[in-house]
Amino acid sequence: MLKTKYQLIPTDDEHSLKEKTSAPWILQFGLIFVGLVTLALYTWSPGVVQLEASTLGTQTAVKGFINLEAIPVTSVFQQSTTDNEYSKTANKYLKTANESSATSNEYSTADNGQSTKNIVYNESTARTNEALQPETKRIKFFVNTPQCQMPYLNPFSTNILNIYQRKRYVVCDKDPDMLKVIYNEKDQTYKLHRSDTNSTCCYKQILRAGVRTTADSKYKLLSCVTFPQDFVVPPDVEAVITECRRHNSSKVLQKDGFSFVHPQKPDPIPSSSPEERPSVLLWGIDSLSRMNFELTMPLTYKYFRAQPWYELQGYNKMGDNTFPNLMAILTGFNQTRSYSKCRPTAVGGLDACPMIWKRFKAEGYATAYAEDWASISTFDYLKKGFRTRPTDVYGRPLVLALEKELQKKYIKDIPYCLGRKSSAEYIYDLAEQFTEVHKNRSFFGMFWTNSFSHNDFSLPSAMDARMVKYMRTLDHNGIMQNTIIIFFSDHGTRFGLLRKLDSGFLEERLPVIYIRLPKWIRDKYPEFLDNLKANKNRLTSPYDIHATLKHILELDTPAEQLPRPEGCPTCHSVFQAVSLSRNCSLAGIDDHWCSCGGFTEVSSTDQMAKTIAEQLVEAINQFLISLKGTQKCRHLKLDKIMSVHRKGNSSVYLIQLSISPGGGFLEASAEWNPKTQKISTSVPSISRLDYYGTQSRCVQVKEAKKFCVC
Repeated sequence: MLKTKYQLIPTDDEHSLKEKTSAPWILQFGLIFVGLVTLALYTWSPGVVQLEASTLGTQTAVKGFINLEAIPVTSVFQQSTTDNEYSKTANKYLKTANESSATSNEYSTADNGQSTKNIVYNESTARTNEALQPETKRIKFFVNTPQCQMPYLNPFSTNILNIYQRKRYVVCDKDPDMLKVIYNEKDQTYKLHRSDTNSTCCYKQILRAGVRTTADSKYKLLSCVTFPQDFVVPPDVEAVITECRRHNSSKVLQKDGFSFVHPQKPDPIPSSSPEERPSVLLWGIDSLSRMNFELTMPLTYKYFRAQPWYELQGYNKMGDNTFPNLMAILTGFNQTRSYSKCRPTAVGGLDACPMIWKRFKAEGYATAYAEDWASISTFDYLKKGFRTRPTDVYGRPLVLALEKELQKKYIKDIPYCLGRKSSAEYIYDLAEQFTEVHKNRSFFGMFWTNSFSHNDFSLPSAMDARMVKYMRTLDHNGIMQNTIIIFFSDHGTRFGLLRKLDSGFLEERLPVIYIRLPKWIRDKYPEFLDNLKANKNRLTSPYDIHATLKHILELDTPAEQLPRPEGCPTCHSVFQAVSLSRNCSLAGIDDHWCSCGGFTEVSSTDQMAKTIAEQLVEAINQFLISLKGTQKCRHLKLDKIMSVHRKGNSSVYLIQLSISPGGGFLEASAEWNPKTQKISTSVPSISRLDYYGTQSRCVQVKEAKKFCVC
């Protein structure tokens, strides 16, 4: 399991040595002499010696995590051609991705051995120190602070490339559009334009139709209304299904779905100046780790690195799946509090929940929330959803209708194509409309997609170029001038082949996150930039993002007066520097989800390992018995112990095992008490690393599904 060999990386000078020089030999000799003198002085410096010693000390402390062997570094292109027979096209793609990855030094070790004060990371200084040690090689880390050593994982390692299959963009329908939507920016209206004048088209308005228990799961279509050329969409029509036919024919030639975001009038609190109230756009993709983002979406990755986007490489999830991680962002609650306070399984429970968009709405912001793949959406999968629409713009009625009324194409068991467009593009197109219509006032929008990432870690590659196009459109439309954009995920891959690799432990726990600030904020609050740069290689969590959203509403409030998340009182805005002394506990992250620290392997045949495994399985059985509606779940038994690892010198063990019946593959953290010979663990936090499919079809309790075998 935890046997990944971490690459040692060359210093910047090792790359520059490959460049030829045409300088005269005297100049070359002079440069060499100056370099030797500088190196001698540098080596003599007590401060530098202390830094080097502390760095080695930290590397030794982390060595137990996985075998940190000295491995010669080759380019990704060389790796792929040596170990895999990729096509020339694939090799070119991998080489491009690697070159974009190597353009700058992004992994900080400058924190090593320093005091625990908040120190702003100086990237230029770090690069200079590296250049003065051309023969020195360092271990890469995402985070390397006294309380958290989070090793870097190479997304282009051979074992990952062996199972990665780059996907092409899926064109759901190659026929030319018979109907187009034209937006008039001046009067903020939409026109329906027929490209074929020999056709006739009509629209069926989509309305939210459910009540009480069905409020978030029902919709209705009104009768089809035929419209003339360049028909102006009425302001009360927010979503439609259109049908186009030839004149004097009943056969539908094209069926489409469209959304329309109309301006809200009057504006409750007009912004006197756009530079006083930044808008907020949360652009989310389910199950996308930082590593897999770099692998599968190299164009977007390169675009972010060329723009003023700030990455948090130490961003660690705090819960198992989507719901707890998004609730930590939207409410600041942990999972227990989210269920007790927001009651997602009760009708109207989520309506009373203090979602962050309510705070923005109270401040006069226009609000929006939309998510694709209706059956597994965050607030509706085994939950009751919202009784009343939670935001001004709400995408669920549209998605429900599209999935029911349009022809679907499934990819990896996901409704990928809905009619003539991919499921995710309906959500992102809605985001474009929402931001364009409200760009002259303040808005808060969250747009979340599952359909091109949830079930296949390779599938995001199909949307890579499309994602860059969306980002460029936002920029072209002027949205980025006054909008803080957070591009993020909830977690990495949680099951399947990628999760079962040696790197799977970190893959699951480190979701991607990038933040972009408007220029006026960068100019007015330069300390935000300094702190974001420092926090790039510090431990952060979803609670910090919740605190950041609240900070955005109070940009000029002193740090000590800003509100803290209820689920993590020690967490704070990422516009403030994260302390070097932070550990997972201070970031609100349970031990099982913590990516900091090292592990040492324990023999799976050890009697203690067997006892831990058996007690874990029995704890699962008792957990299932304690839940309602699980009577049909079969009694589980230990099948096989895959691996056991001890966390540092603690009494916490990470164990992978399989169960029978069903063959479930589980990973759990358990604290072992040698005196009582018993374990303590949180059963809901146990990870399931394989697909359980229909094994648990007889239960509706979400927490039971990953364990129950009917």
